[in-house]
Amino acid sequence: MNTNDLSRTAIAVRKNEVIRLGTARGQRIESVLGRLWLTMDCAPREVVLDPGEGFSIDRDDAVLVSALLDDARFVLLGAAAAAAA
Repeated sequence: MNTNDLSRTAIAVRKNEVIRLGTARGQRIESVLGRLWLTMDCAPREVVLDPGEGFSIDRDDAVLVSALLDDARFVLLGAAAAAAA
């Protein structure tokens, strides 16, 4: 994936800020800049993404996204784009 193409549409998250995404089943989160921490309501697992890495959301629960070390940016890809990734 060419993350340069996505940087204009990326969602910014500041260090230690938490962004809550509603139900996002079937979508994919791709880290564009910085390290991200993800967790889902009622799910025991946590996910850490470095730039260029992604995670496909497989639950109906809300997703929490936070920047770990520095400010970060990510994109949320729709179901069709996630299937192609």
